[in-house]
Amino acid sequence: MRPIFINGRQIGAGAQPYLIAEIGINHGGDVGKAKELIVAASKAGADSVKLQCYRSEEFLAPSSEYFHILKDAELSEEAIIDLVGFANQHGITLFASVFDEPSAEFMASLDTPAFKVASGDLTHLPLLMKIAEYGKPIVLSSGGATLGDIETAIECIRQVNHEIDIALLHCVSSYPTKAEDTNLACLSGMRKQFSVPIGFSDHTLGETSAVAAVALGAELIEKHFTLDRNDDGPDHALSSDPNGLAVLAEAMQSAWKSIGSSSKKPVEESRFVKQIRRSLNARVSIPAGSIITSEMLAIRRPGTGIDPIDVTLVLGRKSKHDIEAGFPIVWGMLE
Repeated sequence: MRPIFINGRQIGAGAQPYLIAEIGINHGGDVGKAKELIVAASKAGADSVKLQCYRSEEFLAPSSEYFHILKDAELSEEAIIDLVGFANQHGITLFASVFDEPSAEFMASLDTPAFKVASGDLTHLPLLMKIAEYGKPIVLSSGGATLGDIETAIECIRQVNHEIDIALLHCVSSYPTKAEDTNLACLSGMRKQFSVPIGFSDHTLGETSAVAAVALGAELIEKHFTLDRNDDGPDHALSSDPNGLAVLAEAMQSAWKSIGSSSKKPVEESRFVKQIRRSLNARVSIPAGSIITSEMLAIRRPGTGIDPIDVTLVLGRKSKHDIEAGFPIVWGMLE
């Protein structure tokens, strides 16, 4: 599996996990608030921030109960241009989920470094093919998807551009997701089947599931981000606030560092290991020339004497000289 790169940052193949702060529509259409979110995400340790770029009429029926919520939060092209420049000034990567072909074309014109495809659009093959034309890395969410759905989406993208970078996010799209529904064990199976960097788009409350995903090998984490979890709107309650995102960013790094390798070997210094191990010890004073019996021996810390596994090789041998009670027995003491 090869890594992907977003704005020069490696994702996968042993790189530290990548954190996407999903601003989404939590700005409510307010550019000033979006800028506050960008600054806060950067300070909290996110690698990137992500917007949602769409034209409401292109992807949502006016009769939908969500139409006016999304319409009110829709950002104009001028606003997005402003926010891209603002993110660049603050040294944080910005890209977007695109929900229609005109929005994809617009984001491509700004040369943002990646595209996100929301779970609901995994089967929107014409949109996937359009996005693939731009050759930018694609992050695919898979909420509600079967393995067959994912395979079809990836094949569709590869037909347009066989070399394009793809990362795949496990996702449960129900909000908020219950911990028992997250099924993080599927991450390893997804990585094995698709051979792309695998991550987790987290819709649970809190940060625990995202950290657990990293411990299970997730290479990207996407988490909704807000300034205030009590704000009005569909995504605020399940989002991380600045403190929560900072905790998540730090905990992700600790979880990643804790993974290590699949081989079991000691990391402790050999001197320390000897202190916690046991060895053969003189239970009583043993005069020179004595035949060693089990009654003379104790098995005690530290492990600086003969290993207990060799006790049968010790029994019946003679002591070369006096052995003081309480001291480890080493081979040089025996004939």
